[in-house]
Amino acid sequence: MHYVILAAGESRRMGFDKTITPLALRSPLARITQALGRRPALIVVPTHLSEDAARIAPAAGIVINDEQSLGMTHSLHLALASIERHSPFGVLLGDMPGMTEATIERTEALLRGEVDVAFPVDPAGTPGHPVLFSARARSVVEALPFGDTVRSARDNATLRRATWCCADRSAFLDLDVPEDWNAFTDA
Repeated sequence: MHYVILAAGESRRMGFDKTITPLALRSPLARITQALGRRPALIVVPTHLSEDAARIAPAAGIVINDEQSLGMTHSLHLALASIERHSPFGVLLGDMPGMTEATIERTEALLRGEVDVAFPVDPAGTPGHPVLFSARARSVVEALPFGDTVRSARDNATLRRATWCCADRSAFLDLDVPEDWNAFTDA
């Protein structure tokens, strides 16, 4: 299993490069790579963040996306070019500082047999991250148009899904606006 960390967003609503900026001593990107442990990962960033990303996560591969306006799927397509076709892969957002190894492990346990997509949901059924795809699902992900999001592939009716109920914030907390950033705590 390879993981793709999508961190090439323009952070327009935040006003600064949120994935690499320290938040309670560790950047969101550092927190995510720590949760991944030794799992292979590719981090998609624009050129101006590539050195910071390599310093924060020296074991990860760096994929450059300087066409952020093409959206999340463009970043994912760039990363998939570096992942073997027969390999399952997971997608994480670079601004999710609450991600834990337990959430990743619990989601990985679902991607077995005929399951094509695995992800956590909250008690109300709202999907979270990571979103894991089997190698069979790759063609669906690769067919996503630029500007789209992973949710279109996650919800594709031709794919078999498995979910689990995550009761904590690890799978859902992302930092999109300054209020989110200022409200974050490690608790």
